[in-house]
Amino acid sequence: MANQKQWFEEVTAPMTRLIFWPGSLGNRGFAAVLDAARAGGFSETAISPLTLDQMLTGGRSADSIREQAAERGVRLAEIDGVTSWAPIRYSAGMPARLRERFDLSASRILDLAQAAGADRILAAGAFERGAVGIDDLVASFASFADRAAERGLDVELEFVPFWGIPDLATAWEIVRRAERENGTLLIDTWHLLKASTDPEAALGLLPEIPGDRLTGLQLADALTTEPARSPLRCFPGEGDLPLGPLVRLLHDKGGLTHVGVEIFGEAIDGLDNAAAGIRTAAAARDTWALAQTPENS
Repeated sequence: MANQKQWFEEVTAPMTRLIFWPGSLGNRGFAAVLDAARAGGFSETAISPLTLDQMLTGGRSADSIREQAAERGVRLAEIDGVTSWAPIRYSAGMPARLRERFDLSASRILDLAQAAGADRILAAGAFERGAVGIDDLVASFASFADRAAERGLDVELEFVPFWGIPDLATAWEIVRRAERENGTLLIDTWHLLKASTDPEAALGLLPEIPGDRLTGLQLADALTTEPARSPLRCFPGEGDLPLGPLVRLLHDKGGLTHVGVEIFGEAIDGLDNAAAGIRTAAAARDTWALAQTPENS
């Protein structure tokens, strides 16, 4: 397991990196995320904007935060989960813990990304479905992407079935019509294959999307016996979702720059930080190997 980083660099395209997603550890904190990432051999991790904001406003310097990560061989590559690019940051009924996370202005998000030395920002729409028209979403995404480009940042858009950008078709329309070189998509396999109302339509659309517009991949599995909106996730390979064909398709498109596992809940809560890092790295490795396997084998 100690050689996960070397393995991943050897078997993936030159620009594809293994990323640790901090949501997998819930509220364990920044040090826990770094310890997990180091144990798994991750070259980079995402970071919650609220976590970073609280450290900076609490007196930590940006240099010390980046150095803490670098000491573990990890780089802060992505600001994870941003909604203030949109006209409405979150729905009125959103729980307080999520409102706090999402209640950072677009300007503050850009400052945080720069302080972290990140490459990109992960955007989502946490407003209620239908609360913002598609034209306004396209304009807002284009504007935010332009502001991010001024700082050398990319912006990935993730659809979340129970929020305001509920499916791949909507997310792709926003990115496509915005026509920003630094605006791309991230695919969460749980969102696409489990929580989507029409996963077959999403899978049918994917071949039409250019590879360079599909840059991020979050891996998770689920049991098909669970309700469609059940929050339960399990490690890739421990559920029933058809991950193999999806991973092969995205791999063959050649645009992915980073791949990681995002698991939260009982599947990972019982693991300590190091074990969680090792387990998520192994799951990413094993799932990525599906892309090297002929579809009918």
